[in-house]
Amino acid sequence: MKRKFFTFLLCSVVGFTYANKSNLATDPTIFAGNDIIIADFENGGKSPIITDSLWTDSTKTTMITLSSGNVTSIANPKRDTVNSSLITGDFLRPANGWRSLYIRLDQKIDFAKTPYFQFMIHPVLGKSAVKTTLRVWLKNDKDVIPALEILSRWGDVPQDQWTNATNFLGRLKSSDKYNVLEIQINNQDSAAKSVDTEFYIDQIGFKAPADGVALKSTIFNENFNGSGWQGNWSDGKVYKQIGGEKGYVAQFDSIGGFSSGIHFKNYDIAADTTSILWVREWGMGANYANASGGGRLGLTPDYNSTLESGNIDITNFTDLELDFGFGTQQWWQDGRIASARPKIEISADGGAFYEIYESNPDVDFPLAIVDTLGQTTYQDQLFKWVSYQFTDIDGSPLPDYVKKVNFRMSFGAGCNSWVDDMWFAGTPTNINGVFTPKSEAFNVYPNPTSKYITTPNAQKVSITDLNGRLVKEVFNTEKVDVSTLAKGAYIVKVNVDGSTKVGKLIKQ
Repeated sequence: MKRKFFTFLLCSVVGFTYANKSNLATDPTIFAGNDIIIADFENGGKSPIITDSLWTDSTKTTMITLSSGNVTSIANPKRDTVNSSLITGDFLRPANGWRSLYIRLDQKIDFAKTPYFQFMIHPVLGKSAVKTTLRVWLKNDKDVIPALEILSRWGDVPQDQWTNATNFLGRLKSSDKYNVLEIQINNQDSAAKSVDTEFYIDQIGFKAPADGVALKSTIFNENFNGSGWQGNWSDGKVYKQIGGEKGYVAQFDSIGGFSSGIHFKNYDIAADTTSILWVREWGMGANYANASGGGRLGLTPDYNSTLESGNIDITNFTDLELDFGFGTQQWWQDGRIASARPKIEISADGGAFYEIYESNPDVDFPLAIVDTLGQTTYQDQLFKWVSYQFTDIDGSPLPDYVKKVNFRMSFGAGCNSWVDDMWFAGTPTNINGVFTPKSEAFNVYPNPTSKYITTPNAQKVSITDLNGRLVKEVFNTEKVDVSTLAKGAYIVKVNVDGSTKVGKLIKQ
């Protein structure tokens, strides 16, 4: 395993914040214990079998196990401050045709634990294009799920120097079905089709956050650009569409517009009718890394539209949050930009919807900025990353016993606004192979109450306030006196025969 004694930041992820804190990866030239190294070509390091294809037959029954004759390990001929390693891979790309390299993975890639992908490449002077294209996918060797592109550098990798190509993957959904890394270099380059080309490759792998703390796991990620550019949608040519960029959710879904696999609803709640969906197919600047930039949802008071997810199973998750890019595009200094807000509502286990609020609104939302001369400007045409924690109606943590949630998004205030890169995530209850079951619901009775609650067969009853402070604890009782508690809301945990049930008490 390589060790370097210099610092080189991941340039492509500088500025990204996760839950309002920096989570940059460590020095990309060092693979530590929590990282996953795919290939470093070092003696005693990781030199995997790299093949030109995956199977010997079309039925995909016999794997290719012979390494490609086009990839060898050589002494690093161009050591520099980016890559000072002793040994690298040397890829002699034959002319003609479409070329891929494949590496079978020997462990699962979890984007929450190792969200930063890196790939070092050095196009050889005189034996490669002036600018190189590099693309990398995770895929299943039998194509049981679609391939996932995890790195794309289109014609911008310079010649005759090492480039550390990186990408943040923390908002993507992990799958244990990904078992192959596919690498393509300059497949679209005309010169590469006519002559042999050469590239040094090195230090391929996935890195953990610098602080060692895993991100939340993606439940779904929506960028409103599921099948790429859909010119017919922008031009209003989709069947029964009402105009450019505007139509109905079923029409947008039918052309593969949603990337998450969620079949959203979009309707006017008051009128209980389908409403107009506004989606723009070209992006906008963002202050967070790896913005998708391909599609965005418009929020406006003009249509009374509310986007709804439908029930989402969260049985194996807790500590839920909905994050997304939020911004305006008024093109002029409109004072309403400062107050622009979406409205987010959630429902737990089929209950009534209630509004939840952004975690840090004074910082995260577009604000009016007053300079030293007293001039006011507004942050227009820029997506900012905003975060909504899923809470109970009173702002307390969402109870563990909740199994399904449904959320709505609609126009809240200010001027027209835009949403992109919607990310719904949570902390898995199954961590490192240890399953921590969610608590069952406890039916607090009577509720509300001013005197007591009944606790049949309880061996232990703990009552805490909404800040988690224990205010009462009793043992082996069928009735708990709560008359001395102050008025307000409390969390009741009841232990019966080794299982814990949780409910909420309203003290009058």
